[in-house]
This record gives sequence, C-alpha cells and structure tokens, in this order.
Amino acid sequence: MLTTTQEDILKELYNVFVGEAANLLSEILQKRIFLSVPEITLLGLQELKSGNQEELTPVINGTVLSTSLKFGNVFSGRADFIFPAEQIKYLTALCLGEEYTEEIEELSFNDEDFDVVKEIGNIILNSIMGGMGSLLKMKLEYDVPQVILHNEGEFYKTLTSSGDSNVLLLYVSFDVDDSKVLGIILIKFSLESIEFLIQKVDEISRDLDE
Repeated sequence: MLTTTQEDILKELYNVFVGEAANLLSEILQKRIFLSVPEITLLGLQELKSGNQEELTPVINGTVLSTSLKFGNVFSGRADFIFPAEQIKYLTALCLGEEYTEEIEELSFNDEDFDVVKEIGNIILNSIMGGMGSLLKMKLEYDVPQVILHNEGEFYKTLTSSGDSNVLLLYVSFDVDDSKVLGIILIKFSLESIEFLIQKVDEISRDLDE
C-alpha cells in the first residue's frame, strides 16, 4: 500500500520520533537507550484478519502488554505499543539493572513490570504524537495512555474490531546495555487520516526531488 519511497520517508521520520524518546529514556533510566525502527509497513485491516503476517500474527494473537492511546479529532486513530508477554520480564530486568531469570511456569506480572512498560510506552507514544503533530502542522488531541494486559487472543480481537481501515506497523528495536528487545507499534488510522499522512509524505518526497 506504500511505495518504497513513502516507506523510506516514513521510516526516517519515525526513527527521528523514537530517537527523541530514547534520549529522554536514557536520562530517566541513567542508561544508554537506543531505539530504532528497522521496518515499517501499512496494512489494511483485512490483511491483518487474514492472518498471513508471519512475524506479526503470532504476537498479536498471544498474551501482550500494551500501552494504548486514542487521538483525534480531525486527524484520528489509535496507537498501541506492545511487547510480547515473554519479553516483559526481560525488559524490566534490563531497565532496572537486575539479573534476568527466565520463568518456566506461566508468566505473572507485578507493579514493576507495569510501571516499566507504562513509562516506556508513554514516552515513546508521546514523542510519536508530537512528531506527527509537527509533520502535519496541527496539535493532536490524545488521551492519557493506558497500560492493558491482554490475554491470549484479546488484543487481536480489539485490533480488528473497530472501523478504522488501515494500520501502520512499526517494529521497534529497543537496545539496552548491548541487549535487544523487539516491540511493535500499531497505529490505526481512519481512511481520511492515512490519506492526509501520505499526502504530507508525498510533499516531502517532492521537496527532496527539487
């Protein structure tokens, strides 16, 4: 749904947005945090429902912890930053400088896990909202991000149940102390909103060609 040029420009933009978040997280955690967006793609809701996304489908069908917010009014949608359940404990240990012990039994999460995911998600999603607002030259209105634990299959149902027709998928590489965790950002747009975003991207492309 995106041309190679559009993908490259969006990837560059979102790398800038999450890069600003990484700087702030580095200050808060007193660790060198590096965030990058190695891959970005635009999917139709029907493509998600088809279950043909080899890397994404197992994640969104499993147990995930998400930081979510809705934004609108003129430019509207919903953003979710998710981590697979099996990576949450590892992420918490990395951020708090603790030793990670893999849990053999069913995963359970404590307040520390929720706090870490909430802090990271809030900062990254706020940076993205601010970046998109600057790109679109408008002030985006959005809710306070919420942290939600989705049991197996619940996040997929939530993601595919609304009327928003397009999902911008960003894989986010989260590097701490030479260790890496992969998160996913899913931004659901109304048709009018994604068309407006692509229009702005095309304007950037034309400016680069001049």
